[in-house]
Amino acid sequence: MHDPFYDLFPPPTPPAWVPGELALMTIDMQYMDAHPDGWMGRVARAQGKAHVLEERYAAISAALPRIRRLQDAFRSAGQEVLHARIAFRTKDGREAGRAYMPDPHDQPVAREPFDDEILPEVAPLRDELVFSKTSSSVFSTTDVERVLWNLRIRHLVFSGLVTDGCVELSARDASDRGFRVTLVEDATCASTREAHVDAIQRMTDGGFVVACSTDEAVERLRTLQNGPPPARDGDEATGERGVGL
Repeated sequence: MHDPFYDLFPPPTPPAWVPGELALMTIDMQYMDAHPDGWMGRVARAQGKAHVLEERYAAISAALPRIRRLQDAFRSAGQEVLHARIAFRTKDGREAGRAYMPDPHDQPVAREPFDDEILPEVAPLRDELVFSKTSSSVFSTTDVERVLWNLRIRHLVFSGLVTDGCVELSARDASDRGFRVTLVEDATCASTREAHVDAIQRMTDGGFVVACSTDEAVERLRTLQNGPPPARDGDEATGERGVGL
C-alpha cells in the first residue's frame, strides 16, 4: 500500500555508497529461527505443525547464498561485515519479556546452546562484530549505535530475517537515528512471501529506506574497489562521492 502523503514532496535523494562509511548488517541468521533443527523448528515438530514453517525455510535456503555473496563482496571491498543474533543470558530467556518472545514458562521445548550459533554458511570470519540482542531491533538492547559511530559507519545495508520483523524494526531504527539505510530485498526473507513483499513496500514507501537486489549491491561494491568506468569525451564530472543507488 502506498501512502499518498508522500506524493506531496519530492522523494529523498538515494544514498551514495561511500567507502569507509558502509557496513553490511545480517540479522538473525542463526539455528534458533533459521534452521529446521533450531528451537523454532523443534517447537513446530513438537506440535505436529512442521508444515507451518515450510515456506519460511524455503525462503531462507534461497536467501543464504545471496547473503554469503554479499558478505564476500563487502569483505573484498574492505567494508565492515556485521552480524546480529538473538541470544539470552538466561536458559529460559525470561529477561527478554513477553513483548519479544512467548512467556518462557509456557514453552514446552527448551532452547539449546547451539540455537545461538549463526549458520555456518554466513558465519562471522576473523574478528567481525556480532551483536547479541534480546529485542526485535538490534538498536534496542545492544551497543550497536555507539559502535557504528566509533567505526564512522553512516550507511547500513541490511540482509537476514524476518523482513517484516527484526529486519524492518532494525532498519527503521537505523533511519530514525540518522543512518542511511539500504535493504537488499532478495537477501532478506520472511515466513511467507506476502509478509516479505508487504514489509518491503512499507519500508520503502517515502524513500527513507532504499531497496536493491544482491546483484545491484555487488556491482556497487565492485565499483568501489575498481573505480567508475572511464569518462567518455564530453562527459562532465559530477563530483559526487561514492556510487548512488
